[in-house]
Amino acid sequence: MQHAIDIDGKKIRPSSSGQIAVCGFCGEKVRGRCGEINIWHWQHVNKVECDSWKEGETDWHRAWKSRFPFDWQETIIIKNEEKHIADILTDEGLVIEFQNSSISPSAIAVREKFYGKMIWVINSESFKGNLVTENVSEKQLAEIEKKYAAKIISLKKYSSIVLDSIKKKSNLRTAEIETLNDNLNRLESVTEPFNIYDKNADTFAEQIINIWQNDNLTVDPSLMKITNDDALVSKNAFLRLRGEFKRNKYHLDLPGKTSSEIEQLYLERNKLLAQREHLKALLSEELKFVASKYLILEEEIVHLKNVLSFLNFDKEVSDKELHNLKAEIDNYINTNLQIIKDAHLEEKYNIMRDNDKLDFIWKRARKSWFKAAAPIYFDLGDGRLFYKHSDTKVICITVSDFISRFNPADS
Repeated sequence: MQHAIDIDGKKIRPSSSGQIAVCGFCGEKVRGRCGEINIWHWQHVNKVECDSWKEGETDWHRAWKSRFPFDWQETIIIKNEEKHIADILTDEGLVIEFQNSSISPSAIAVREKFYGKMIWVINSESFKGNLVTENVSEKQLAEIEKKYAAKIISLKKYSSIVLDSIKKKSNLRTAEIETLNDNLNRLESVTEPFNIYDKNADTFAEQIINIWQNDNLTVDPSLMKITNDDALVSKNAFLRLRGEFKRNKYHLDLPGKTSSEIEQLYLERNKLLAQREHLKALLSEELKFVASKYLILEEEIVHLKNVLSFLNFDKEVSDKELHNLKAEIDNYINTNLQIIKDAHLEEKYNIMRDNDKLDFIWKRARKSWFKAAAPIYFDLGDGRLFYKHSDTKVICITVSDFISRFNPADS
């Protein structure tokens, strides 16, 4: 420890070896250790079990704590009759914990729950070789440009001008008609399961929820892939709730219940009903989103049918009919060209905005840190920190930037 309590109850640093004070956490005597090698610190006179969360203090710990104001260091936090020593507690109520050794996922979870608003700083010098990073912005930009160009070419393939050219070559026309029919059949098979829901996202969401709410009904096998979409994050909770309703009904139907027990079961049922309504609203939006990914293909189906009609038109078709069909085909293309362009620009913006982030690969990872909910900063020991921005992205910042961010008064 770098701090102890003197006879006047003040928080002090050691000033000489052998100096006696009291541990602010456990109340036991501590002695000053002020040598020429290690940072001056306090050591318990007798071997005692102080804060079980504190690992053996190292020079790395002491160096980090010394970068922050004296009053922020080694602050005792008490919650629900439990107390622990936070390495740093800022004026904003943020706890910064410095971790040198490995730690279990359960210990991480317990500390994060106790401290609440906190961040981790991990001594990563010994395993920084496992932290492999690469700035992939340029590669990503090249990839989306390639995809964008391919989408544009594919969309313009059936413009009215191109179709006029195709019609003049019988072999090419026959091949394109065959390709179009194959694509049309494929798209129609994808949207076919929605026929019984009038190809309407609201109707689909409402009826699927009713099916999942009713024990006697199962989802049509043709919809299994659709209703197992990862976007349906509320589905499992909704189905678990159905089991809770069954359990509640079973206990209500059992004979011999006291009025108090029956009242408690009805209170539980009302709570379950409220939860179900909340989940139904969430699930409805998720189901409509999933349905929209398939139903939007209806526009492409109509477009392909128009293209086929154009290629199959004979000379007896009126100029007006042909003009109207060309207009529909070109309008679909122009509308979707703008949609593709807008999506492309947004994707480019997001990549360029994150240009300071690095792609993150962690060989032989300490998997416990993947369970952490609080932000993590990896100290590489060379004046740099890697901030774990997401599962695959990190931001590299300097130690001085880190200090300035969490201790503005120091900047």
